[in-house]
Amino acid sequence: MENKLPKIISIRRNAVANYIGTFCQAILGFLFIPFYIKYLGIESYGIIGFTVSLNALLSIADLGLSATLSREFSRYSALPDSARQMRGLLKTLQTVYWAISFLVGLIIVALAPLIARYWINPGSLNVAEVQDAVMLMGMTAAMQGPMILYLGGVYGLQRHVLGNAINIVLAVLRSGGVVLALALFTSTLHTFFVFQFGVASMGALCTGMTLWWLLPSTGIPSHFQFSQLKSVWRFAAGMSITSILGLILFQLDKIILVKILPLKIFGYYAVASTAAAAVIYLGNPLFKTVLPQYTQLYAVGDHEGLKTIYRVSCRLNAIIMVPTVIILALFSKEALLIWTQNPDIADHAHLMLSLLVIGYGLNQLACLPFALQIASGWVKLGVYTNMAAVLLIVPALVVATRFYQGVGAASVWIALNCIYAFIHVSILHTRILKGEAWHFYIGILWPLLLAIGIGLAGRYFLSAVAGIWIVVSVSLLWTIVIVTSILATPDLRNQVPLLVRKYR
Repeated sequence: MENKLPKIISIRRNAVANYIGTFCQAILGFLFIPFYIKYLGIESYGIIGFTVSLNALLSIADLGLSATLSREFSRYSALPDSARQMRGLLKTLQTVYWAISFLVGLIIVALAPLIARYWINPGSLNVAEVQDAVMLMGMTAAMQGPMILYLGGVYGLQRHVLGNAINIVLAVLRSGGVVLALALFTSTLHTFFVFQFGVASMGALCTGMTLWWLLPSTGIPSHFQFSQLKSVWRFAAGMSITSILGLILFQLDKIILVKILPLKIFGYYAVASTAAAAVIYLGNPLFKTVLPQYTQLYAVGDHEGLKTIYRVSCRLNAIIMVPTVIILALFSKEALLIWTQNPDIADHAHLMLSLLVIGYGLNQLACLPFALQIASGWVKLGVYTNMAAVLLIVPALVVATRFYQGVGAASVWIALNCIYAFIHVSILHTRILKGEAWHFYIGILWPLLLAIGIGLAGRYFLSAVAGIWIVVSVSLLWTIVIVTSILATPDLRNQVPLLVRKYR
């Protein structure tokens, strides 16, 4: 175990960069949503919420190519005289990716009249305005795809700081720049989506140029090589299946709800879903940080070291996630009111937010066991679980939404993620790190009990508090739960400070 810890700690800079990049993008996204609603209205924000889900689903067209490029660049970087292979692979995957992205964009533009008229419930919006927005969505999606590929290459070269800097700059332009455009020009969906198309185009071109500049020069022009594509297709196919199922599960609720619900009610759901998804920003950087650690320890057969790192990271994840979820669920109305400055949205969306954030929290608690599953190579369990979930969630969402609207859909999301957090994790630990499921759930129990107890007490005593004081009070509650949870968790109380002192 000792000889591996320095390698694990050496990725600290990349982990910090990932956290900073993730939080900056999250803050920018949340900060400007109230301005979107102010300038465009809640129905138009419903269209923007639909765009987020559509773009996520369109990333299925990635076909695992960005993950493949990242993996191969990491591998080639460790090999001598591999510049030609790297440049040839980028040229090959870049050609395929641009062709796929162009085709996807063309299909969306062609289907825009049908989507606007028969899929989206426009409410008081003009159908022609919605159709124009959908066409611009397609054009923007065609430019965002290649940017994902290029960023995969940047991260594969271990340039996490640069990759996150690019993401932050683009997030500033996408979020803040478009508000400036809406304020200075016309407050319409057309202005919003034209600006997004411009940012996506600039991002794709600049990121592509940056990646080519990072690669070592060979003095020989790079060409499309079918042999390069043939050598990586198996890995790309596996990543593609995993991504497709995951994206369907995460975005299917909004795709179905925009068809069933009036656009105004869907707008409330979109706001609640965006707020609830904030917990993903807390979990993803930790996931990206520990996955290579799990993989390394599993590959060398150090199961005791893997168990130690896994247990500590899962308990750290629980201490971050559980208090955040419980406090946000208990103070959902206040959070929405402070964030949107719109009492109508807070009144209609707070219950959906409480339910959705619990579902997202359960999902994020299960993400580190999923990382362990990837590290072990046992991908079939995840594929089968996701396939079953997709088959179950469609009828459940349709029925629940028709009877209980957004609250019904949010309840289905909780039920689905209970399956992942309890059944899936338990099955995983019958084969990998046997018996560890018990420790996994014990690690969740203390933060859960503390968060519920302190949170309910705070809910009772702070019922009359409003304005800036509710922000201060809730932040203090959250901090108290975090600190007491760390003190109640021996693995973190003892081991984490030792590691920090030893390798800082």
